[in-house]
Parts: sequence; structure tokens; C-alpha cells
Amino acid sequence: MPFASMGRENGKRCPVRSFLLITDVFCPWCYGFAPVMRRLLASYGFPVRVLCGNLVDEPMQSAVMGDPKGLAFFRRLVETTGRPVGDGLYNILRKENSILMDSTKAAILLRALKKLAPGAALEQMEAFQDAFYAEGHDVLSADVQTAVAARWGVDAHALAEAMASPSVAADAQKDMDEAEEILGDFVVYPTLYVRDDSGTLHAVARGYAPYETVVEKIDAALSSGQEAAVSANACGPD
Repeated sequence: MPFASMGRENGKRCPVRSFLLITDVFCPWCYGFAPVMRRLLASYGFPVRVLCGNLVDEPMQSAVMGDPKGLAFFRRLVETTGRPVGDGLYNILRKENSILMDSTKAAILLRALKKLAPGAALEQMEAFQDAFYAEGHDVLSADVQTAVAARWGVDAHALAEAMASPSVAADAQKDMDEAEEILGDFVVYPTLYVRDDSGTLHAVARGYAPYETVVEKIDAALSSGQEAAVSANACGPD
């Protein structure tokens, strides 16, 4: 899908500045990055395109994150990002309450919702990240999906029908394939790009980064084309 942010100059279509965010419903650092992303949008006013990644490319249970190492990670996540995780999350980290994580199914869900309620892809992604990390809900369950989709006036039948559509599944796969192609050998989530006046994409955050750091990189990219993103506090396939 082309960037929505296209202007006109002398009767010709031309690119304008915008953001591209590659993220994943099940990525904890993406959840932590959401307030930074909202501040960036408020500061710059650029449109944003959202692509779903494929962090959990093989379905797994949430309980895999419930060992001592995983619990220590979530403490670090909260300390680093300032975003608390909810008691509900710790509940689904227990083996007896474990739920399935599957990025492909999440991508189909988000693509269906994007089709039925366009123009709110970032808010929709954040809503499901919040449902998982802040509330500990099973975001692949129909009840949770219906409740979240209702915020955009989408009913259960329409959502289920869209998610069962082969064309929606194909579009979701295209999104994930495009995200992988853009990321190249550096597959980390979240990754944020800014598009400059020439249409060139510059990586300005690979993994979680505080607002001030990302602003510095955005301004450098837009003023001189400089790309100096660093990778830290990121989710990746390994």
C-alpha cells in the first residue's frame, strides 16, 4: 500500500514527510514505545503508516515469558519506558492461564480492522497492545477482538467475515513481507522511519528510544539526510 501522504506540485504527485512504523501486537518494547510515538505525532503532525511485523512467527504460549528471566525483563521494561504492565499480564504468564501468541493471526486481525475502519491503524494497533500488556487479555479471542473493534463501530459479524476473507489474509501477508523487506537484515521491533521531502526513508528508532533521542534523529534526517539510528531495547526474531 502506498503512503497516504502524497501532495501535488505543479500538477504532479509528490511525496511529503511522513512516518512509517513497523511494530507487532506482541512486542513489549512496541507497547512501551507507544507514548513516544504519540508525542512525535503531536510534535510533527506527520501522517503515519503502520506495518505489522512477524515477531512471533511460530505460535507460542504466553507462559514462556513467565520464568524468572522473563519477569526480570518486564521489570526492566517498566523502568526503561515508564509504562506499567498490568496484573492481568502476570496472570497470563502463569502456565495454568497461558494464552496463544501468533503474529500472523494478529496481522490478519489488524488488516481486517484497517479495512473496516480505515484511518486509525496506529490507534488500533495500540489498543490491542494495551489489551495484551496492560490488561492481560487474549487478543486472539473473538470476544476481546469484538470489544476492541466496537470502538470504531465495527460489529462482530463484520469483523469475523473480514478476518475469514482470503484477500484480507493475503494483504496481511503482504504487509508482513513488506515490513521484512524494508527491515532487511536488521529485524527489530519497533522500528520507526521518517520519510523526507525526496521520499527517502530514514530509520530514526530501532527498538525503544526516548522521545528526545528520536527527535534528534528525525531532525538530523530531515535537515541533512543523516541516518544514525541505534538498536537497543528491541524485540527481534531471536
